[in-house]
Amino acid sequence: MVSRVLRQEPVLQTLTPDELQRRRTQQQHVAALDAMMVEAIAFFEDGHVALNGRLIIWLARRCADRLQIPMAARPRFTRGGWLRHFMRRHGIRSRRAHGEIGSVDMPAARAAALELRKIIAAYHPDDVYNMDEAANFYRALPRRSLCLRAAPALKQRKVRVTMVVAANASGTHKLPLTILSTARRPRWLHAMPAGLEYVGTCKGWMTTVVFRQWLEQLNTDMAAAGHSILLLVDNAPSHKAPAVAMSNVWLEFLPPNTTAAIQPMDQGVIAQLKAQVMDRQTEAIMQRFM
Repeated sequence: MVSRVLRQEPVLQTLTPDELQRRRTQQQHVAALDAMMVEAIAFFEDGHVALNGRLIIWLARRCADRLQIPMAARPRFTRGGWLRHFMRRHGIRSRRAHGEIGSVDMPAARAAALELRKIIAAYHPDDVYNMDEAANFYRALPRRSLCLRAAPALKQRKVRVTMVVAANASGTHKLPLTILSTARRPRWLHAMPAGLEYVGTCKGWMTTVVFRQWLEQLNTDMAAAGHSILLLVDNAPSHKAPAVAMSNVWLEFLPPNTTAAIQPMDQGVIAQLKAQVMDRQTEAIMQRFM
């Protein structure tokens, strides 16, 4: 009890005698912070900016800075504590207007998984890789948002790039993220960060030529490192095996209509990557108004 009071000393010193007489003192900054937060959320909601829990907490910290709330008087901005109570106080809920779920042939997926286990058993997890492509509609806004009112109807922009994601089963080796787009040499190419590769194609999609070039480079890298690996890929039309067998890469194709259930990259890896990209994009949008 004494230690808790001592921790609250900076806040208690700012309270009036009447406030000190209350059995349960309400922090003077809570109402101001809540009011600014509700106003800010409504502003971004009207601007069709979708918010998630992490962004709400980020926004709360910025609002606390704007209100010059002392660090000792600030709540602990956690998802399970402050965020949950804040949402309950103001009727904020996670809403989504619409969505789609793809169909998977589950019997075929279970049979394919059994066969894959037999093949994978011959390899160390360090030498089992999966590669998959994913469209990133980088100008689209999130479909799910924490809202004061009903979720807004958003017109999704269809401008996209294709991300090529690959890593091994143990998580010890992540291949460089490859971006496919329509520009032959985009303006940002000279400032491309390490761990990123870029290829320009006609429609910004994976092609057989690009896929085989990617495989050849992977085989060269594995041969130089002295590794022989198993590479799992789906049966996309562009995924054509080279005419000549590769020395250090064994290619295994997943059965059709099963990849959403058994392809490793579809079990949350790509979703997490997209979520991080979306959060950073939304932060950049919000930063312009803060």
